[in-house]
Amino acid sequence: MNGGRPVNVVAGPRWQKILERIPPPEGGRFYAVGGWSRDRILASLEGRAPSEEEKEIDLVADRGFFPWVETVFRALSGLIVGTPHVERDFLTARVDVLDEGEILRIDLAGFRSESYPRPGVLPRTRPGSFPEDSRRRDFPMNALYLEWDPTRKGFRRLLDPFGGERDLALRMVSLIRPEAFSEDPTRIFRWARLASRLRLTSSYELLLALRTAVKDPSLWHEVGGARVSGEMERLQREKDPLAAISLLFSSNAFASLTGGALARLSFQRKRRLGRWFSLRDSLEVGAKKDPYLVGASREMFYLALLAGLRRRIFEQVALAWGIGARFREGLAETLFRPSSWPGGQSYAGLLKESGGDGGHLWGLADRMDRGKLLDSLLRCGEEEIPLWKDYLFDGRRLPPLVSGKVLLGYPAISPEERRPILAEIRFRQRTGELKTPEDALHWLEKRVSGPE
Repeated sequence: MNGGRPVNVVAGPRWQKILERIPPPEGGRFYAVGGWSRDRILASLEGRAPSEEEKEIDLVADRGFFPWVETVFRALSGLIVGTPHVERDFLTARVDVLDEGEILRIDLAGFRSESYPRPGVLPRTRPGSFPEDSRRRDFPMNALYLEWDPTRKGFRRLLDPFGGERDLALRMVSLIRPEAFSEDPTRIFRWARLASRLRLTSSYELLLALRTAVKDPSLWHEVGGARVSGEMERLQREKDPLAAISLLFSSNAFASLTGGALARLSFQRKRRLGRWFSLRDSLEVGAKKDPYLVGASREMFYLALLAGLRRRIFEQVALAWGIGARFREGLAETLFRPSSWPGGQSYAGLLKESGGDGGHLWGLADRMDRGKLLDSLLRCGEEEIPLWKDYLFDGRRLPPLVSGKVLLGYPAISPEERRPILAEIRFRQRTGELKTPEDALHWLEKRVSGPE
């Protein structure tokens, strides 16, 4: 294959050791492609060392795929964990290897050609040429082929048929062909993850193709809930999943999903997504006024809800994000332990059952009984309702996940202010000025809001 240009891209110590062990196919070459190559090219453009965080690499051979796979498995035999997997129908294989206590995944493939019998179904695959293999991909920056030279023990050249390196330099994502989203709608999720992770703008042609695709009422009919759920799981593993969600909302992709009658996205879940989205907006407004509100904690709270109100998933994501065990357990207790909230429900349960008002606690209480919430605040001890203690009265004590300043729309009440405020409320109750919990609530709202 002719063309390409010489390249000075390094694999990094971890992957260098593995690539040096992998032989080329007989009489041919293999290439690193996909996200691994894209991130290496981007690091080179930015003049920095490549990240060592990548746990996966895609390698593609230009010929003799199945014999090459067997050769690769033998070459890596001392490192392989589990059983390698070969998909003969799709001309792909997968093997996990152990490196310094961590599992790395290697995806192998041959040059392929794909055709879609109908939009949304999985493609039919057959052996193909380099032009066919590159054209079947989604974005030019995912069609960057780094040719490995076993003699030099490094990359020899870059094949860039659609200008992916230029897109990276411009911080822009574009499409290889306009029908890409219609062929495989799950590429919309990939676009959202990629654009948000790398903070890329989108080309006019991509946005036009996206707008056309999401208007098609049958867009998701052949995709099915299982594939959509898989894409949602991958989205939730992003460092900032909410940035990707924002793109899916603004592009009407979520509207097309729910309008496309995917049963797994029920009306209730759609409503919760909208409410959670509003909640993040309120947190961002608060963060503009108080820099301390900026941080992973607010994202963790929102993600806990997005993850389907499941404590196990919440804790897994918190662990992956490096949230300390003590704080992680505290968040989980606050969010999911029923006794933490008035009425014997968890906050997750309250949000699930109430329509809410942009995620604000008092708006949520409007659907229930605001008086009961305040009455519980006044009657219950600090140890019984840790959320009130830590967030309403001391928004700065813990990372301000749901601090009073944001969720209530009022300034957070400091610990110094807490006791005299409660004492004054109880005094006014005894004197008859505050006859009902609702009276106390109005007084508290006025007190913490300050003068007009």
